[in-house]
Amino acid sequence: MNTEEPSGKLNLTPIRDQKTKDGQGKAGPTHHFHSFIGGRGTPSPNKSKDSASQSSHKKEHDDKEETKTNASELKDKSEKTLDEEIKSMEDELSKREEKTYIGKRKRCPLIEGCNSIENYIHLNYIHEGVYGVVFRAKDKFTGEICAIKKIKFHRDKEGFPITSIREIGLLLSLSHPNIVNVKEVVTGSSLDKIYVVMEYVEHELKDLMEVVRQGFTISQIKCLMKQLLQAMEYLHNKNIVHRDLKTSNILYSNKGILKVCDFGLARKYMGNRPYTPVVVTLWYRAPEVLLGDDRYTPAIDMWSVGCIFAELVLREPLFRGQTEMEQLEFIFRTLGNPTNSSWPGWKELKYARNLQPKNYVGNRLPDIFPRTSFAGEAVLSEAGLDLLMQMLTYNPEKRITASKALDHKWFKESPLPQDPEMMPTFPATNEVPRDLRKKRF
Repeated sequence: MNTEEPSGKLNLTPIRDQKTKDGQGKAGPTHHFHSFIGGRGTPSPNKSKDSASQSSHKKEHDDKEETKTNASELKDKSEKTLDEEIKSMEDELSKREEKTYIGKRKRCPLIEGCNSIENYIHLNYIHEGVYGVVFRAKDKFTGEICAIKKIKFHRDKEGFPITSIREIGLLLSLSHPNIVNVKEVVTGSSLDKIYVVMEYVEHELKDLMEVVRQGFTISQIKCLMKQLLQAMEYLHNKNIVHRDLKTSNILYSNKGILKVCDFGLARKYMGNRPYTPVVVTLWYRAPEVLLGDDRYTPAIDMWSVGCIFAELVLREPLFRGQTEMEQLEFIFRTLGNPTNSSWPGWKELKYARNLQPKNYVGNRLPDIFPRTSFAGEAVLSEAGLDLLMQMLTYNPEKRITASKALDHKWFKESPLPQDPEMMPTFPATNEVPRDLRKKRF
């Protein structure tokens, strides 16, 4: 009988290496096996040889495990070192590209620190306002599409327009997702060629309402109104009055985001003191401003928000007077004449003293905004009408604030405000000049 064959074929090392509770090797099965092949209780003559063989196997096994561990540690260290080297190379490359990019951009020799308008490619004219001309452009180096406003310099006045200085200063100090973002101020070949580079947004709300025949649903109107009120809350908390809110000064992106723009008339609110009397486009102008009150408050913005709210639902402006007196006539006819109880002291305002309005009694808003519709138009619930009436309150001190409006029950009832990501998208109207939009869309 070849006693070496069993020990040569059976590897007992795993069993021997198992630990008992007291830490010793579990040698029971191995001991009985060797006793059997060597006789009853008699040690096998090959015991020393087997022990040496097993020790050799154990040592070889331990050496392999140690080699594996060292190889694994070396691999991890190598991979970590390689990752660090790659990251370092990427950082260095990024810095070089940034230096090259900055070096390529043309600087204005007239004003230190300003880039040149030559860094942008003119794409198309968007529209022209009182204080500037806006066009769509493309950054030559990044390929980014942006909107650029060229500041108007009126020949009858010297120096940089105060409205533009105020607008640029305010916009650079603001940071809110529902307010247009200013990227930089660039210059042209002379000091009277100043441009404000802003983020590009595909639509003006006014144009969108004109070209979209079906209008917005109540859920979508809630989404838009919520974003507009969030912008107003942010501005008023910073004591800034916009003073020219209207649908043409509100942008809408194809991501469902609303953004307030055109801060040409905006300014810091400094408390009870006189301000510029002629502010806000006529159809969105608050009654206290129409009546000559130059000590107005941020509540004039909330009146404008109410007019925009009504326009979103009706798909047309609520008050469309051609003169200040006619505008007041439209307001009184719709909301009823103001009284000493609804608006204390209104008769003492500059243009109210000689005003003799007709006898308009009662608020007609419930008749203008019916609760039901058989034609599929958006309709206001009682809660929605209540919010609108609080925005179009005569007394500025009683007019609802943006913060309170955001907490109004109308936003909490069904249907809930649409998620901006689910808002509709449209062909970009700002890629076409305003006078051609109706023909194209």
